[in-house]
Amino acid sequence: MAYVPIIDFSPFLDPSSSPEVKKQAALEIDRACREVGFFYLSNHGVDEELRQAMLGRARTFFENATEEEKQAISIKPAGTDHGDDARGFQKVDGRGKGAHEAVDFFRPVETAGPPYEIGQGENLWPSTPSDLRTVSEKYIDALFTLATKVVQALALGLGVDESIFLTRIGEAFWNLRILGYYPKPEGKQAGIGDHTDFGILTFLLTDPQKDSLQVLSKDGSWEAADPIPNTFLCNIGDMLSKWTDGIYKSTRHRVLHNSDTMRISVPLFFDPDWDAVISPVLPLDRNGEGREDEGVRYRDKFVQAVKYSIVT
Repeated sequence: MAYVPIIDFSPFLDPSSSPEVKKQAALEIDRACREVGFFYLSNHGVDEELRQAMLGRARTFFENATEEEKQAISIKPAGTDHGDDARGFQKVDGRGKGAHEAVDFFRPVETAGPPYEIGQGENLWPSTPSDLRTVSEKYIDALFTLATKVVQALALGLGVDESIFLTRIGEAFWNLRILGYYPKPEGKQAGIGDHTDFGILTFLLTDPQKDSLQVLSKDGSWEAADPIPNTFLCNIGDMLSKWTDGIYKSTRHRVLHNSDTMRISVPLFFDPDWDAVISPVLPLDRNGEGREDEGVRYRDKFVQAVKYSIVT
């Protein structure tokens, strides 16, 4: 846990904070992004009752929803009346990725469907619990506000105009995922294999269980990133690495769940606008070399990523 720094975010939420105090907090986030790729965010302004309600509704789904209910909202192929290859329930059986169940919800996208293209369908909300959608939407709104503030802090830490970032996240394509890791599935490893996240920032909310999430350090060792009460565990994703031209690097991490009880995890992936352009936002030109993703739309990168995950 000591490997990942804890950052007090109250200066960005307190209107009386001086520019110097805000800059200091921003530089702490900047340092964490450069050196670790992960940080805990304390004094983040998201109501603890709402956080616990989100965790509780996720647990109710995994513990009480029937298999029929889960299959009714399972991810369906794009091009069908209810499918877009992204939204809904899935069960991962552990073949190289770790065994878990998950439900994905995404920001609605204006579309001419049905049938829907990849990523542009409608969210499939389960009937158990009946208020999961209501609680989730309140939680998403709170996280959207927080994420926008963190992006402003990133701009301040990097020394660039915050509008360079903010113009690309006004309608950020968020992804709320609820995950259930079951107790030691027979013959399988509960968890998720090592990976980097896809978007800008991830805000992770989990139950109090320890010894599950691990972060790959710069020296190649796996370090624990256990939950800390009243904080979010945040990490940068591949899109932010692209935007900063590699100054910030997304860090590989994994989940190895060996507990006798279910682990509940609720990450909110904060991604660029659906039609945002993916290219470095900093005034950098390294040896005059071209940039791989200059001019590529986020939606195209997302579709490529979904197609790859289906194939693999």
